[in-house]
Amino acid sequence: MQAPIRIELPTIYGMKTVNAYLFLDPVPTLIDAGEKTTASWEALTAALAKHQLKIEDIQRVIITHAHVDHMGMAAKIAAHSNAEVWVNEYCYPWAIRKETMWDRRVALMGEMLPDTISGTPGNFKQMILAFMKNVKNHWDNIPEDRLQVFPMEGQLNFGGGDWEVIYAPGHANMQTCFYQREHKWLIAADMLLSITPTAVMDASIDNPKVRDRGLSQMLTSYKKMEALDIETVFPGHYEPFGDHRSVIKSQVDRIHVRIQESYELIKGGTNDFMDILNAMYKNRVSMPAMSMLLGYLDVLEEQGKIEVKIVAGRKGFFLK
Repeated sequence: MQAPIRIELPTIYGMKTVNAYLFLDPVPTLIDAGEKTTASWEALTAALAKHQLKIEDIQRVIITHAHVDHMGMAAKIAAHSNAEVWVNEYCYPWAIRKETMWDRRVALMGEMLPDTISGTPGNFKQMILAFMKNVKNHWDNIPEDRLQVFPMEGQLNFGGGDWEVIYAPGHANMQTCFYQREHKWLIAADMLLSITPTAVMDASIDNPKVRDRGLSQMLTSYKKMEALDIETVFPGHYEPFGDHRSVIKSQVDRIHVRIQESYELIKGGTNDFMDILNAMYKNRVSMPAMSMLLGYLDVLEEQGKIEVKIVAGRKGFFLK
């Protein structure tokens, strides 16, 4: 059985590059597809040429999760080939209604964003929302007749072998990984990276008016990954690596340190979300920082250590 061939594609976002994985047999198959940009298209074309392939030779594109850097170019690949695009059932709405789904995510983020942040010029909320809305320009809907939907748990066959589908929410609530048990390979998407993934804010699968608790989901998914016998992790970003349990332990330990730091700030009388954020991420406030802090506070609330109260019309976090 052939090992995944890593194709590194440029991205306009913070990670700089994103991985797609190519399988040659029994039919040319891509796992993930990068963003819809000229640079990404040219990089993919050049990478395929090294294996005597063209875009039109791709027969299947299998998507791990519905983020633009993993799914954005899938429709363009399908338009230039006979490829089917395989998505899991939670990704399916993103594949056919990306405007609706993305607007829902942006609206959820907008509820959390302050208009201004100390040290950041201009209207912080407007800048972030404008940036987020621009994502839709790098992602096309996929025609329904080109889609195949697979369940969140089960098995897929590609690259000459069977891969277990493992639902791994946290970074994204529609994320799946693929595990090849015989060779102990994991195509990890953004579940396992050499750096801690961000628990991205998103609307709940079951109730789009409610925010999913992404970091709590991610901590559960870490346990699922830790239980697997893995020799090589093929991540969504950066180079493949081994010793996954050591990576998981380091990242989970760091998350719990940050949870405790959040608790100590609240214990010391810092109760406003933005005040906690500025204390935790001095001069480096960002959307990932906000998402992670929400996760830390979610965990503290679930542990019964803090509670949310409205004081003088403002939401705050207080010891319980």
